[in-house]
Amino acid sequence: MFGWRARIGYLCPSVFEMIAYDFYRVAPPGVAMIGVTCMIDGWTNDSYETGLNRVEECAKELGRRDCDFIIHAGVPLVVSKGVGFEKEIIRKISAITRTPATTSIQAAIEALQALSIHRVGVVSPYPQELNQALEAFLSQCGFRVGSMISLGADFARIGNITPADVFCAAKQAVRKADRLDGLYLPCPQFPALDVVDEIETDLAIPVIPHLGSELWAALRAVGIKHTITGYGSLLKSL
Repeated sequence: MFGWRARIGYLCPSVFEMIAYDFYRVAPPGVAMIGVTCMIDGWTNDSYETGLNRVEECAKELGRRDCDFIIHAGVPLVVSKGVGFEKEIIRKISAITRTPATTSIQAAIEALQALSIHRVGVVSPYPQELNQALEAFLSQCGFRVGSMISLGADFARIGNITPADVFCAAKQAVRKADRLDGLYLPCPQFPALDVVDEIETDLAIPVIPHLGSELWAALRAVGIKHTITGYGSLLKSL
């Protein structure tokens, strides 16, 4: 049976590019992704509203697919609504599907807390306005953002970011701050997982990658204890 060990529902705001590839090279054997998308088309409030208006429809479809856990992957959509909305959307998805769920920012918050990261540096492909909203959100959740580095990608060309770009931005984030406890790399559409180990080894700092924190939350929720190496200390801690 497909997903004989666990079936993870993935509610993506946009298209699937790197997400499925990264999921299956990291997930343990027998863990499957069941994906749907809200099809937003940009980093605008109108797009976020469009995506959020489609969550119920997407959740209903995942509810028909016997998922064991559901991930809502839209950091920009949740952040645009402010602190507290992350829990509201989790409740909504769980009520519709009768399945435990999380959202990306909630998974990241729990991962940051698990690794005792309080002063965090952020590396993202997001535009400045979205980064400012993310910084405000994290600050209201009790974190101190020591540096914020944007790779400034076009919405439809996030996949053009290279692992070297991510690594160099991570170095810049560390240099820019007086002290950081760790780095947070939101967005599953750029190659963060390719360089997590290298960043942690060379810069001696823990890293919370977007998809890594989502999988960490999902596998813990469904009770899979499988050590995953090569993608950072967070997943290795499982």
